[in-house]
Amino acid sequence: MRTDLLPSNMTAAKEAQVRAVLAAYRRGAVMLASEQWRLFFETGRFNKNHDKDKTTFAAVIGAANRVQMCRYQVVGQLDSWLSNRANDFRDVVTRSTLDPDTKHMLHLINRLGAWFSRHEIAMKETGEIVPGAIRHLARSIMRHVMRKHRRPDMRRISMRLDQRAACLEDPIKASQNERIGWWINMSTMTKGRKIAVPLLTYDRHEQRGGRLCNGVLVTEDRESSALSFGVVSDIGEDCEASRNAYQPEREVMALDFGLSTLFATDDGALLGKGWLDALHGYDQRITRIARGQQRHGRKPRDSARYRKAVASLRGWIRTEVGRVLNALVAAKRPAALVLERLNFQNPTLSRRLNRIIQNCGRSVIKAKLADFHDRFGITSQEVNPAYTSQTCSCCGYVDKRNRRSQSTFRCLWCGSTLHADVNAARNIGQRRALSIGSVFQSKASVLTELVRQLGERRVHSTRSGGKGSTADPRLSNPYFGGGKPISVRMSGQTTAPDMVLAMST
Repeated sequence: MRTDLLPSNMTAAKEAQVRAVLAAYRRGAVMLASEQWRLFFETGRFNKNHDKDKTTFAAVIGAANRVQMCRYQVVGQLDSWLSNRANDFRDVVTRSTLDPDTKHMLHLINRLGAWFSRHEIAMKETGEIVPGAIRHLARSIMRHVMRKHRRPDMRRISMRLDQRAACLEDPIKASQNERIGWWINMSTMTKGRKIAVPLLTYDRHEQRGGRLCNGVLVTEDRESSALSFGVVSDIGEDCEASRNAYQPEREVMALDFGLSTLFATDDGALLGKGWLDALHGYDQRITRIARGQQRHGRKPRDSARYRKAVASLRGWIRTEVGRVLNALVAAKRPAALVLERLNFQNPTLSRRLNRIIQNCGRSVIKAKLADFHDRFGITSQEVNPAYTSQTCSCCGYVDKRNRRSQSTFRCLWCGSTLHADVNAARNIGQRRALSIGSVFQSKASVLTELVRQLGERRVHSTRSGGKGSTADPRLSNPYFGGGKPISVRMSGQTTAPDMVLAMST
């Protein structure tokens, strides 16, 4: 499925009626979510067909069919959130030091979704009843996992309506010089009264392909409060055709994300070089508007100029990420992409802008990767980014002094010199099949493994001075147990002494 957001040129009276329906829908969603959470803690699961109190919800939302649509949407969001928490539960149990039998019982409880269930649970193989202590442990772990993540907030939910409440129709007479692509016959809060909402179209929407589904998504922009209407299309057949036509030319491509260069590939390509400069421009503009509002005792988000500037930034991020990744796939044609776990923080940007691009950029890239998977079958994998910018991709030596600047990487051990982002991308690609590639590994365990691997390889060192002799860099590297620089004369092109190897283990 694909949803295209279309603007509307409806009158102020019609817009007021649409906003009234949306406000009622959101109030009902909050009430339905509360009911579902109570049901979850009583029965252990959500239920989209739980419909005992018809009168109360219909009085709030305005129609019984909208109550059902709202309940289905709320339960869908809650189920998605709970599915992610079940994955977190599994990861906590897997990484724990519990004995295998306890882990097996906890995994069974997790698969059944019976963290808070009051019924007995029997092991399928032996028929053994799971002890109460294990059940209590499962509840504690799940509560711990749930506390770390905010529950879905239904106060800003978008309104998803099917043909019973919002029916799409082609423009026949009133097309306003072919600017209108669709008309929506939408029910209002007044029983039996409908309004016709015109939707403006654009070229990309016309070329989207797919089969139109008779459903509408009504959204309100958080910054500008403008209403948009999402038209849903089924693009399954188009995606299947594009997947069959796509012929990969390489198996894996690794990408390093950075704010100086948007993406660097493991084969040396640097994409989006002006990314950080553009972000600085947006940062100065948004900060200037925000400070002006704060000097007058107003909140920045109450300013139309501030909301417009933030919306412009988000639109630019979406466009730039899409442009770069589209060009990358078209030129390199990979079968799989490997990326580090994304972090959009940059110390040269303000806290406000870091927060905006952290929320927006992560979702934009993930949505684009999901689109690549649907359209071309390109898979994506995240790996642990710890020390990828400090580790030499040629010999594996890790040292924070290896990275001389934002763009320069020169290994103190083997002497390799290359662009810092390209070096990080190669490390990311190498971690795809390694234990330290797991995103659940701690930084300390990753560093321990990197140090151990270098000691096992016994890689020959050229030292930083080239021909001649200089001190072994590990003697002054705290990662290998070194302290202050020590003046030790060694001959070039020799293996590390036993003393230093002992420190590295």
